[in-house]
Amino acid sequence: MFAQVAELRQEFVFRVSHLERIVEVYNDRLDRWETEKLQDLVESVPYQATFQVLFQHAGETRFDTVHFGWFMVRIPNTDRPLWILVADDETLNRQLVLITNSPLTSVSAVQQVYNDWRLRSRIEHGYRFDQEQGLDVEDMRVQTVDRMRRLFAIVLLAAQIVFVISAHWPPKALLWLRQLGGKLGLPTDRDGPYWLLQGLSAVILTCMTLSFVCLHPFPFQEFTCG
Repeated sequence: MFAQVAELRQEFVFRVSHLERIVEVYNDRLDRWETEKLQDLVESVPYQATFQVLFQHAGETRFDTVHFGWFMVRIPNTDRPLWILVADDETLNRQLVLITNSPLTSVSAVQQVYNDWRLRSRIEHGYRFDQEQGLDVEDMRVQTVDRMRRLFAIVLLAAQIVFVISAHWPPKALLWLRQLGGKLGLPTDRDGPYWLLQGLSAVILTCMTLSFVCLHPFPFQEFTCG
C-alpha cells in the first residue's frame, strides 16, 4: 500500500494498530540502521512538542493537552523513509500512533499531519451525507459507467453547495432554512447538513411551483358550482 501511494506521488497518514511490527530505525551514533520493535520505539520516544487541542463530540467542546513525539523509520528490506508520530492525550490518558510518508522535519509539519488525520471525521460525515437520508446517492437508477460518473459528480457538487452555504451564510438565514426543513429547536437538535438540505429543497420546490403557476395558472374557470 505504501508503495502504491508513492508511485502516485501522494502523501498518506495511517493509524498504526499493530505496534508489534518490526521496523528499522537509524542510529546516529553508530551510523547504521537497526531493527527494533515499533512498540519499544513508541514507548521510549521523547516529547518534542505539547499543544492544547480542541475536540468537539456529541455537541460538547473541550480542550485536551496532547504531547507529540516523532521519529523516522523504514520497513525492513526497503529504502523508503517513513515517519512515526506519537500523540499522547494527557487529559484522557490515551495514545495515537500515526505513520506517514510526509517528512516530519519541523513542529509545523507535525501539526499539519496531525490536523490532516483529524479531518477524517469530516470525510466520514460527508460520505454519510451523500448516502441514505442525505442525497441518497445509493438510489442508483442508471446502468452505464458514464452516467454513473455524471450522477456522482452532480451529487458531490450538491453536497459541496450545502457545506459552503453552512459555512458562509448568516446564522439567521441558516436557522430559517433549518426550521423550514424541520428543525424543532430541541436541545438534542444538531445543526448538521440534513435539515439544511431539507430547507433548501423546500425553497427550490416552492420556487419551481410558483414559476409553473405563473406560466400555467390553475384552471379555476373549468370548475362549476352545483
